[in-house]
Amino acid sequence: MSMPLPSLLAIIVLVFNTVLNAGERDIVVVESYHTMYPWDRDWLMALRDSLVHYNLITFQMDTKRLPKQHFSLRADTAWDIIKRVDPALIILGDDNALSYLAARVGNSQYKAIYLGINSNPRKTGILKYKNITGVLERPLYRRSIIEMKKVLPEMKKALIMFDGSNTSKYAAEDLFQGHDSLAYSGVEIHLETTNNYERWKSVVLSAKENGYDAVWVGLYFTVFDKQKHIDHRELLFWTSNNSKVPLFALWDFAVGKQKTIGGYVMTGNSQGAAAGLLAQQVLAGTLPKDILPVIPEHGQLIFSRHELTRWQLALPMDLQVSAEFIE
Repeated sequence: MSMPLPSLLAIIVLVFNTVLNAGERDIVVVESYHTMYPWDRDWLMALRDSLVHYNLITFQMDTKRLPKQHFSLRADTAWDIIKRVDPALIILGDDNALSYLAARVGNSQYKAIYLGINSNPRKTGILKYKNITGVLERPLYRRSIIEMKKVLPEMKKALIMFDGSNTSKYAAEDLFQGHDSLAYSGVEIHLETTNNYERWKSVVLSAKENGYDAVWVGLYFTVFDKQKHIDHRELLFWTSNNSKVPLFALWDFAVGKQKTIGGYVMTGNSQGAAAGLLAQQVLAGTLPKDILPVIPEHGQLIFSRHELTRWQLALPMDLQVSAEFIE
């Protein structure tokens, strides 16, 4: 039985339009980490809110939990997905996604927005790619020290702790510039980076006797006990329950009961919202090369009521009226 010519033409037109429009509403989002990681969850939510008319296809490189030797293979898989989808835009979340995919994306026809980038684009060479721009992430060390001195007026010496990941290396470099300590606003600030669980515990347990008045918990997701990866929730729980000095945070996901007291922190929401605005511009026709990388200007004061009470600390009125409280 032969098909009527008008029906055949209609099918041909439908197929042609489907191919022509493939990916025009699709955005591939490559996460360096995994969706259940609080940072990713928050920036993805803000990104979706900014791009409600687009289909976001996500892929997790899972580099917080997988050994480093798997990273290249995960990046290859992400690239295969990008080529199959042929998206209108690529979004690269955090340093590993950008570092492992920048060259391939930068030498392709695709446009891309990055977010959560701690590394310096001038040093990593990202600026040479005219089809990529995005949002930088800079921990709010100085503002955090200033605000927490209002809570601990006698603070003279503080420790900032990071795991040994690349992201931590970049984040610490922004403040310490290759040194292990510095002075700011009357506070002597020291840096400790380690992926070793025993070393982490030793540093926490000896912080008070080493003269520290407070500890800032930075990133803590790539710590191992020999070959066993330590779950970040377990590590933060242990740190909270064993520290002899108050614990503050640099990121919002470390604030809460049996976590840290809080402080002036960065949020994934601010990164996702900023990336969403840049994505809207690119999708509307602005070329990435015409958009300078941006840094969200503001953090947020977030505190745990439980931890403030446990440490017998009271916030001054100017912090109380502008802070968000958990619990």
